[in-house]
Amino acid sequence: MNFWKKWFRDIDGSKRGDVRAEVKFGVLTFGYDSFANFREELSSQGYYETNLGDNAQSIAVRHVYRQLGIHDDQMVDINRDALPQYDGEPAILLMNGVFYSSCFPLPAAITPVFIGFHASEQVIKEQQELLRKHQPIGCRDEATTARMKKHGIDAFTTGCATLTLPRREEEPKTPKLLIVYGRNAGRLPPVVFRSIPERLLADADLIYHRFHESRFPLDAEMQREAERHEEALFARYRREATLVLTSLHHVATPCMAFGIPTIICRVRNDARFSLIEKWAPIYTPDKFEQIDWYPPAVDVSAVRADFLQAARQKIATARR
Repeated sequence: MNFWKKWFRDIDGSKRGDVRAEVKFGVLTFGYDSFANFREELSSQGYYETNLGDNAQSIAVRHVYRQLGIHDDQMVDINRDALPQYDGEPAILLMNGVFYSSCFPLPAAITPVFIGFHASEQVIKEQQELLRKHQPIGCRDEATTARMKKHGIDAFTTGCATLTLPRREEEPKTPKLLIVYGRNAGRLPPVVFRSIPERLLADADLIYHRFHESRFPLDAEMQREAERHEEALFARYRREATLVLTSLHHVATPCMAFGIPTIICRVRNDARFSLIEKWAPIYTPDKFEQIDWYPPAVDVSAVRADFLQAARQKIATARR
């Protein structure tokens, strides 16, 4: 039986035709069109840096679709940062990621599926009507879920799509610590290096999780280039890392999904980590002496299965 026919019959008991020719499935990409600070940095210094964690989410959403039997030729890239101007083919869009006021209103061609969603309270207040229309809202973290409920919007916590990435099949035999860091809120507190055991630090490698850009905003090819770079980093994590030390959400969650022991150290904690800190401590400088430098890998198989089930059900609802 055709996968889609069986899938939709399993969900709602009715037969629907093969949807492959009927609808596209959107993958959010990131052009940063509304990021005025990037324009200013490009003008003043000749480049600016983007956060590869955004591209991690694009990779993960493609994986989610494939897990649900959706083919690459059914997917269409949709720039989050020009979302209101989208005028392409009608598409179901997984709203996984961070959303700003500039991402709304959604165009008529987009049918949103709210899963892995993160937004400030201000955006939630502005978009209450839309969110109520599509409730329950699947949120990336507990803090976003709490904001939704505060405004009377039904919501639940799914985690991020990056938690659905597959566990690696083999673990490396040679010990290797990868230290992956960012900038600003995502910088790694330098004092943590005093706490790292010497035998771990001796063969450690540093990876800066930002990508230099020379044009603004990013066109489709530049967005794909950044995504390919992140894919290469994912491959390196799976191939080499026996331990990852990071300050970054979208390094921690993919590495947890890959089955890599992960330590999270930050200058300060924040709401974006309100789900994953249930599985792994968020160490701030006042707690560095408590770090377990040989932690076990986290098992996210239940979160992975729940996210995929929620995505399957919400996409089926969007097709009605």
